[in-house]
Amino acid sequence: MRLRTCTACGKVEKVRADNPATQCRPCAARPALAQGRRARSADRNRETCQHCGRVFPAPPSSRQQFCNRACRHAAQSVERTCATCDGSFRIARSVLSDRTNSSGRFCSRSCYERHLCRTPRIRGRGSRWKTIRKAALRQTPFCACCGKTRHLQVHHIIPFRLTRDNSPTNLIPLCRACHKRVESVFHDVEAVDPPLPVTKLVLFCSIHARRTVTLHMLKSSAHAGQRAAA
Repeated sequence: MRLRTCTACGKVEKVRADNPATQCRPCAARPALAQGRRARSADRNRETCQHCGRVFPAPPSSRQQFCNRACRHAAQSVERTCATCDGSFRIARSVLSDRTNSSGRFCSRSCYERHLCRTPRIRGRGSRWKTIRKAALRQTPFCACCGKTRHLQVHHIIPFRLTRDNSPTNLIPLCRACHKRVESVFHDVEAVDPPLPVTKLVLFCSIHARRTVTLHMLKSSAHAGQRAAA
């Protein structure tokens, strides 16, 4: 046996006297390992990351679009500002939609709940509300925004908590999705704190005009269906 000092890392170890190697086993294997990696990389395709633009090796059948998970997450998400706490957060692009007023607007459930409860809540709409609601649905049996005829809700153009107004001019049938969007618009307008008469005039005109347009669209589609059937 003899003592050998590795010429690469300086490690001292005992080896057989007839062993001519001047490097330890890990250091001697590194060139072969690097050569194998280069050979495997040469057989791969070269893809360009769609987020950062870096060229990276990838197997021919993988069809990778991003060089790592961080780039994929950054490309598939968008940075937003919370409507309640004004904090920044990232959210997946696939989550964003117009179906609800909470989509991509709040960083957490608690902020969304604080947003919903920032105005006083009033339970009930008066003793005759069921009768008034049925009359409003008979008068306009479709959503004033999109024209749907199922799962309708009766919306107060100016909230009941402000005016206690259940008159027909202040009621408009809306589907669930449109109801949430219209309420979100009113909350944004209310945050600016304009005079209530101005708010009434603007909202009454816009929503009733939209209902008229929707009615004409429904009539046109019905006439087209009758002509096609004939």
